[in-house]
Amino acid sequence: MKKLIFVLLTVPYLFSCSPGEQNLEVAASAQSVPLIPASATSCLAQRQASTGTTPTSDVSASYFRVAKLTFTKKNKANDMYIDLVRITVDIPGISSQYVCTVGGDALAALNATWYGSNTSGHQAYIPAGTESMTTDCALYCGGIDTTQLFSATATMEIRGYEQAPGSDEQNPVRTTTYFTVIND
Repeated sequence: MKKLIFVLLTVPYLFSCSPGEQNLEVAASAQSVPLIPASATSCLAQRQASTGTTPTSDVSASYFRVAKLTFTKKNKANDMYIDLVRITVDIPGISSQYVCTVGGDALAALNATWYGSNTSGHQAYIPAGTESMTTDCALYCGGIDTTQLFSATATMEIRGYEQAPGSDEQNPVRTTTYFTVIND
């Protein structure tokens, strides 16, 4: 009987516990994005190109792009660091789930301030006192090998942490949003 009570008390806690989910919101600039049957150039390649040179196309065909992402934090008093953006899509006709993960320099390159700042440490950084930041370069996901027409829901998961300025304590932040990828 004691084990049953422990399990009953623990299960609701596990399902209601989502650290940091309420501290960050993300909004994509469009609710649906088209699949484009061409290659493209990522923000990282654009920022790494020398002045006067053409950046190398590094996003495989076919791709979709999310033009802008706006990250809004609930607690303006804390610094927020976003380490990872992961987009997953179940595309009809493809045997496995499509996954596009953006982190490190590629994530920092989505905003000139993040990319040019030593403070960001190769991640998206929203300083204390700032409520939100928007990317100034599109997020590209490529290499989707299909000719089948489809409309599929994309799940965008954002992970990172927040911390009070001057503190070493990092509190996890995680949120999810959705949009549609269309190949018509």
